[in-house]
Amino acid sequence: MLHRRFLRVKALQEIYAYHQSNSSDIALAERHLLQSVDELYKLFIYQLTFWVEVRQFAERRIEENKQKHFPTEEDLNPNMKFVNNRILRALDDNEHLEALRKQYKIDWTDSREDFIRNMFVKLTETTEYQEYMTNGKDSFGDDRAFLATVIENEMPENGLLFDYYSDRDLFFNSDYQIAIYLLWKYISELPGSFDAATPMPPVYYAEEEDKAFVKKLFEGTILHADEYMELVKAHISNWDYERLALMDIILIFMALTEFTQFHEIPVKVTINEYIEISKLYSTSESRRFVNGMLDRLSTVLKEEGKLVKTGLGLIDK
Repeated sequence: MLHRRFLRVKALQEIYAYHQSNSSDIALAERHLLQSVDELYKLFIYQLTFWVEVRQFAERRIEENKQKHFPTEEDLNPNMKFVNNRILRALDDNEHLEALRKQYKIDWTDSREDFIRNMFVKLTETTEYQEYMTNGKDSFGDDRAFLATVIENEMPENGLLFDYYSDRDLFFNSDYQIAIYLLWKYISELPGSFDAATPMPPVYYAEEEDKAFVKKLFEGTILHADEYMELVKAHISNWDYERLALMDIILIFMALTEFTQFHEIPVKVTINEYIEISKLYSTSESRRFVNGMLDRLSTVLKEEGKLVKTGLGLIDK
């Protein structure tokens, strides 16, 4: 579920928090890091159950409208496309998702007739929903495309949803946008065979290896900070080290950790990963600086014999 880029992001967040707190308890910070990874996954599950709740609300509203004293033709013969969305129905009936909901104590009961109603009304007002309901298509691909599009276009800037999650878990503040991307990616890649029996993805692709990776990256970046600082100062140009943003410094230090301690990761992969992450956490000027420094430092380390790559990570490949 959480591929390496997201583990790098979580490490970045926790290293930043570690420095901001002036703490020296690496073990405690590391436990907090692993907890934050679990919390990101929890928010992903929260997002899935949110869509289940919206679908259930829409279905209840249809049934209620049929019971009116003077129902309209639309009340009696409603458009069922949204409530019959194949993905939402499968999620609604998915036993694994229900087990995860209970595990994380996710309960929407108090929000169904207020918050969920507001969210459903906002959804029905979107162009994506209106086009989906009237396009005449009836396929798994159309159901998937609608959900992926509305997640991508409507959820990132939904202040009500962000506030709802933030009120429930402090971890969710920093993870909201990442969790939306995870949700979009998950929905976008669902195969046509997806059904209620399909298990939810695990937190890690390979739990033992991925935990070892993020812990080693976290520890290495903190423990070698002084060494990395001297290396950067020795090769910086046209920049004042003391005026660099802490986030940019951490990005460079994390890359240096991968350069020197992760012999199986190609240099180009490391550089590309931190350039992409810098797009989320740095200004355009800072991104250019990070990119330039990583190119320069990788060359310096190679010349000094400190950049040893093996197997698929050979530096010259």
